[in-house]
Amino acid sequence: MIAAVWWWLATPITLVRAPIDPNAKLQCVSYAPFRDAQTPLTLTTHIEADQIAQDLAQLAKITDCVRTYSIENGLDQVPGLAAKVGLKVIQGIWLGTNRVRNLVQISTAVGLAKEYPGVVTALVVGNEVLLRGEMTASDLAANIRSVKAQVSVPVTYADVWEFWLRNREVYDAVDFVTIHILPYWEDMPVRAKFAVGHVDVDVGNRLEAVAVDLGDVLQFDGCHGGAPNP
Repeated sequence: MIAAVWWWLATPITLVRAPIDPNAKLQCVSYAPFRDAQTPLTLTTHIEADQIAQDLAQLAKITDCVRTYSIENGLDQVPGLAAKVGLKVIQGIWLGTNRVRNLVQISTAVGLAKEYPGVVTALVVGNEVLLRGEMTASDLAANIRSVKAQVSVPVTYADVWEFWLRNREVYDAVDFVTIHILPYWEDMPVRAKFAVGHVDVDVGNRLEAVAVDLGDVLQFDGCHGGAPNP
């Protein structure tokens, strides 16, 4: 009986095709190069340039831009390889509890922004580091201001919308706001179809933000008995 219930919960469903013009390109997509057993959780993981180049060549067919989350594991190669296929890069800087690693991330990303000024269009200083509780808002804001002083491209931070509303000092430090909409995990979920209006009206107006970007949007829908089907 239990096995039958779990089988039913895991039954695949047919998703409705996204209403995107097949001839149009996506504005930007998030990119992580890991395949099979490759994982960023292993610090020694290094993705070779050939693998990243293959990925970017494919992505260039459907988008004009990729967003990365770090400079580790070979991801520092992305801007140079992206330039060869005409892609822009929103360069990520992964921040956490290790101050030395944070400084290496910042230094490398700043260097890439200077080396590839026509490719790196923005820097994302930290990804959900407030959500994970790995840095205080004041320390994050200080890191953002430090990066801004060293580059000419816009600088942002990315997190779920609640943490933007809770941490005004981070908003004051960035050039634009990058918000993640992850309804299935959020304390106060917003369905994906309402995400744009929610960010534009509810969040944008409360922050009086000049520019708000949707960074990550992930929705689980079509649930059977509460089990998510992506």
